[in-house]
Amino acid sequence: MKTIVPEVVVAVIGGSAIIGSGFPGALEGVEVIEEDIVYETPFGPSAPFTRASLEGKEFLYVPFHGITDEIRNTEPDSAGERLFYVLMKAGVRKIIGCALCGSTNRLLDPADVVIPDGFVDYTTKRAQSLTRSLRRKGVDVESTMYRLHRPFCPTLSGLLVEGSREAGFPRVFSRGTVGVAEGPRLESPSEIRKRYADEGLDVVTMNLVPEVFFAREIGACYAALELVSNYGEGLVSTEWSGHGAFSEFQERWSRPAAEAILHALREMDVDDESCSCPMYRWRTIIE
Repeated sequence: MKTIVPEVVVAVIGGSAIIGSGFPGALEGVEVIEEDIVYETPFGPSAPFTRASLEGKEFLYVPFHGITDEIRNTEPDSAGERLFYVLMKAGVRKIIGCALCGSTNRLLDPADVVIPDGFVDYTTKRAQSLTRSLRRKGVDVESTMYRLHRPFCPTLSGLLVEGSREAGFPRVFSRGTVGVAEGPRLESPSEIRKRYADEGLDVVTMNLVPEVFFAREIGACYAALELVSNYGEGLVSTEWSGHGAFSEFQERWSRPAAEAILHALREMDVDDESCSCPMYRWRTIIE
């Protein structure tokens, strides 16, 4: 286990959308520097990271939101807290996330890509503040407050739109609202209808939170690729084949999703702050 985190300004948080793609090492142009790096954090050991480079641009990668058999996505000592402690120590300024999601908009079909510009958090057991969690562990950090005006970086989002179109997805939407469910179970037809569809949400997923606001808390830009894998329960079809359907879907679409993310990595300007994302945070008067 390592205690020193290298300075790396770009990170990719893997999700179910790219499972099976071989990201990052199996993609053309990517050089893997180190693999299976576990960092020591105040919340316990991190999930294994990969440190890689694309055309001289280094990035950190962690699979499946930092969740493992031993690390959960809920408090205390959650995957998000461990993951973002590492990203904070690395000085990460640009973050790309991804996930499979269910459609809660009847016009969205499987294999559609949504690059969201909004979200609604329905979780109840996720960490809400990295800095406050660290202070509870006795770590001397400055507590921050932040606005969630434009929670997704418009610049990184635009690159994901470009990359998704180049990767061959049938339809790519440059905006949409994500509902974030607690999980781990899927939603009932009534929940899909009343909580998501009737409220005008477009897709539902489970692990966008706390990534979207922890990124803002550490002053980093964040954008996400949401790949529709199924219709929300009861929305269009009642047919359901469970795990097998996801496996077949991932086999077809995980590589294009990885290629879309690679495009964003290749084209991003790590020094560009014209989006103003890092400016929407400040030191709080409440510790």
